Amino acid sequence: MRFVARGDLEGGSALERDAIGGPAGTWVVEERVDVSASVSIQLETTTSGTRVLFSGAMHTTQGSFTGYVSPLPPSCAHVAGELEEWGLQLGRHLADHGYAGPFGVDALVSTDGAAYADESNIRHTATTTPHTMVTRLTAGSAVTRPAWSVSKGHTRRPFYFEQALARLREHHLAFDPARGEGVVLYVDAPSDGRSWRYAVISADADGAGEWDARLSQAMECETT
Repeated sequence: MRFVARGDLEGGSALERDAIGGPAGTWVVEERVDVSASVSIQLETTTSGTRVLFSGAMHTTQGSFTGYVSPLPPSCAHVAGELEEWGLQLGRHLADHGYAGPFGVDALVSTDGAAYADESNIRHTATTTPHTMVTRLTAGSAVTRPAWSVSKGHTRRPFYFEQALARLREHHLAFDPARGEGVVLYVDAPSDGRSWRYAVISADADGAGEWDARLSQAMECETT
C-alpha cells in the first residue's frame, strides 16, 4: 500500500512501483477522498439472523489502526443507518454462503459527509475483543449501553504496572465494577514503561472523553 499526496506528481514526475507484485502485478489505484473520519460497524450472523454488535470511529495513523471510540461521535453519527444497512446486507450474503460468526464493515466519511465502504473483515477484529471485555465488565452494573474507547498514551516517564495502577487509584480513575465506569489497563506493562494501552468505559460518550482527559493528566501523558 502506498499513500500518494497531491503534490507528489506535480511537474510530470513519476513514482516507481514497489517491487512487490513486480511489473506483471495487479495494481488498484483509488481516487483520493478527503476524509474526516474512519468508521466501522461490527456484526454477527447466526442461524437466527444477523445482528449489530456496535459501531464507532477509528483512530488511524498512515492507514494503521491506533484506537477506537464507540458509539459514533456526533460528527459522523449521521452514517450509522447506512453502515447498519450495509452490514445487514453483507450478513445475509454471508449466511447464504454458509458462514456464521463475527464480521465487520469499515468505511470512510468524507469532508462533505458521504460514506464510502472500503473494507470488510470476516473475522474477529481489533475492536471485538475490547468490546467483549467492556460488555463483561459492565454486566453487573447500572450501565446498560456503555460508551468506551481504546487508545494508547505515552507517559513522560516510565512506570511499572503496579505504579501505573496505583496512579489510577490515587486519582480515582481505576475501573469500578459497581459503577461500571473507569479506566482499564488491558495489556501488561509495555517494555519501555511509557506506551500504555488502555480502555475507558463510561455511562455516556461525554463521560468517556472526560475520563480520557483526566487519565492523560494523572499519568502525565505527552500531547501529540
